[in-house]
Amino acid sequence: MRIGIDSRALVEHRSGIGNYVYENLKQICEIDSKNEYYLYSNKKVFVDFKLPNNFKICEYPAKVGTLWLYFRLPKILKKDKIDVFWGTEHCLPKRNRYTKEIKFLLTIHDLAQEILPGVGSRYNTVIQKIFTKQSCRNADRIIVVSEATKKDIVRLYSIPEEVISVVYEGGPEVKSVAVESERIAEKFGVKKNEFLFFLSTIEPRKNLKTAILAFEEYKKKNPGSDLKFVISGKVGWKCEDVLKKMRESEFSEDIIQTGFISDEEKKFLYQNCEAFIYPSLYEGFGLPVLEAFSYEAIVITSNISSLPEVGGEAAFYLRDVYDFQELCELFEKVIKMDSKKRDEKIELGKKQCKKFSWRKSAKETLKILEELYEK
Repeated sequence: MRIGIDSRALVEHRSGIGNYVYENLKQICEIDSKNEYYLYSNKKVFVDFKLPNNFKICEYPAKVGTLWLYFRLPKILKKDKIDVFWGTEHCLPKRNRYTKEIKFLLTIHDLAQEILPGVGSRYNTVIQKIFTKQSCRNADRIIVVSEATKKDIVRLYSIPEEVISVVYEGGPEVKSVAVESERIAEKFGVKKNEFLFFLSTIEPRKNLKTAILAFEEYKKKNPGSDLKFVISGKVGWKCEDVLKKMRESEFSEDIIQTGFISDEEKKFLYQNCEAFIYPSLYEGFGLPVLEAFSYEAIVITSNISSLPEVGGEAAFYLRDVYDFQELCELFEKVIKMDSKKRDEKIELGKKQCKKFSWRKSAKETLKILEELYEK
């Protein structure tokens, strides 16, 4: 079987979808030597592991990746005699005379732009609205990364449930990183177990403003508290009001924006925070919650979309995502928690993390690809 894969997300500095493609391919390389794989992209493909002989990188430079994939790739797939094409990034090539015999598998990570209009970049919103719905209808099978996303596709696009398969992403592997605790604590001006931690791109969907309001409320209720709020991650789109809120807060000296952090710094912040705060408005999967568990952090997140699936019984949940007073109460609950209860939650988090595996994700995806070929 010849399998074509949308590999545009395999760039040098990967993020969400790029990590998804990378981790699955890394596992497939180890478990499948019989099928042939063609990694298609309109830009340079970066992988830091050796690809076996049954893998081929196919780069075709083009400015707009989605348009290239939709209009130009069909002819290339026909030339390469592709049997099954896996669209990893919400979009499939056009159905035409070149692709009519090719089976299409599509991964949908989330429908954020459909669920929360205005929270994404204009480009991503336009792309999702134009191509995602049509691609879902053209797909022979669809993979989603959570039951929540499956329900969204059925409800919004009227796609039959039987063509949609839930294949969870894998949990993160904790790297063995030596941590210079004193140096990092001094750099950020924090003490162990005296700070809350947030890590993600700063953008409207992450609901960081509610977390800042809750932090302010906690500081007002607990005068003299040394608690700080460490906010890490790059600055995304439409975040000016959040950045302004940080600057103008009466507790701005206790709000520490770090920007990008190293693996060493990330490990220290996860392992020594009072809690990892992730009050997102919508997540297709919610990998940061698993990452926090893997570093033995207590997690406070939203009771919405896929987050309860990922967090299970190990996380604390915010019922109303905009209720900063409720979030403040969760801060207090975690901070006042005794060591026995904290240890129990940490153990639950570690168990929850083990439920998710990239090897399992790759095996289930490969099984679906083979089922399509055999039809």
